[in-house]
Amino acid sequence: MTIKLYELLGHEGRRYSQFSWRAKMALKHKRLEFEEIPLLLTDKESIAFANSNSVPVLVDGDVIETDSWDIATYLEEAYPDAPSLFGGPIGTGVTRVINSWCDRAVNVALGPLIARDVLEAAHPDDRTYFRESMEKLYKRTLEEVQEGREDRVKGLYRTLDPIRTTFRKGQDFISGDAPGYADYVVFSQFQWARVTSPFKLLDADDAVFAWRERMLDLYDGFARNTTAYEVAE
Repeated sequence: MTIKLYELLGHEGRRYSQFSWRAKMALKHKRLEFEEIPLLLTDKESIAFANSNSVPVLVDGDVIETDSWDIATYLEEAYPDAPSLFGGPIGTGVTRVINSWCDRAVNVALGPLIARDVLEAAHPDDRTYFRESMEKLYKRTLEEVQEGREDRVKGLYRTLDPIRTTFRKGQDFISGDAPGYADYVVFSQFQWARVTSPFKLLDADDAVFAWRERMLDLYDGFARNTTAYEVAE
């Protein structure tokens, strides 16, 4: 039975859920076939069976997982003969730290830079809901949140220093010589931005840019071959 993955459908077919991208890259890493099932942000009924109101939702036979981290750990345990996402218990622990850093630091630095652009990337039927929910979160209009981003992008640059330093020392991926779930977590932020916004986040001579390009090339360009903005170098 084919694994099913529910994800967000945006304007012009954009798949803009960063957390779904984490799950999709993990599935590709495990060499598993899966069916992508896109739905609107406001379509809570389609995933009500999972007791969830947000994506990703993964269905593998009788198993239902609703959190990107839980999906990754499930895939690791359920498919032990496929390439490992974590590289063992120590790697799992370190990756959990990367996951938290990404959610609490990288996302916080990146999100406000593209907040208004994401509204345009959302499906037209979802935009009122998206604006209301995000402006409630930010306590400002999306236009105000995104204002002045040309100067504030420097904050994202500084936030990425831990991985930039690693790449400059000759390590190709966050996980080492080959990608792992730690890479997919951080990459999901840049894929989210690439799918939703034309704003330039990285310079071409940045080691993080080169890593992002390597990530886009994985699995026959799976992440590259989606509706997205190709930001000029």
